[in-house]
Amino acid sequence: MRSTGAFNTVSDGHALASPAGGAAPPPCKQPLEVIEVEQGYVCREFRRNPEKAAVFSVHDRRMEAMAAASDRLEADRHPCTLRWDSETSVGDIYWNDLFSTLRVTYSPFLRTWVVVPTGERYIFGSASEVKQAFKYGTQAQEQFNFQQLQVQTRDGTVKKTVEHPFLRESITDPNVKFNR
Repeated sequence: MRSTGAFNTVSDGHALASPAGGAAPPPCKQPLEVIEVEQGYVCREFRRNPEKAAVFSVHDRRMEAMAAASDRLEADRHPCTLRWDSETSVGDIYWNDLFSTLRVTYSPFLRTWVVVPTGERYIFGSASEVKQAFKYGTQAQEQFNFQQLQVQTRDGTVKKTVEHPFLRESITDPNVKFNR
């Protein structure tokens, strides 16, 4: 089995294939969240431990905080924003279009399987076997928080779709209590 690049170990011990040519990956930012706290509505990074989250702004109204999050989502390339309805309930998730779909697809030009985001030119990884490319795709989806990973056949038909854990776990369902 042939694959390109060396492996870079990320903070949680997973390895992600580096693309051929040594190109740097796009910035890996945390999701954003808008949540009500004592001071008002906060726009900050989503972290399992909120005390470690960078706070970007505090607002009197949720609509103002959501507008600030929307601006930051696009400008700073965050993958999504979680809008909290309560401390344990996520009301909705707003996705950055750049992080909507990551694809494992066959490149006839390169004669290999590649992991690429829709609308971007960056290749997260490549492999001669689709199974290895799928592994690279799941690692990239986890690290960069893509909404979905699509595995395509050689002719471009979608064979499998893997949703982000936020969606798989239905965190916006009113009956689901979200545990950071």
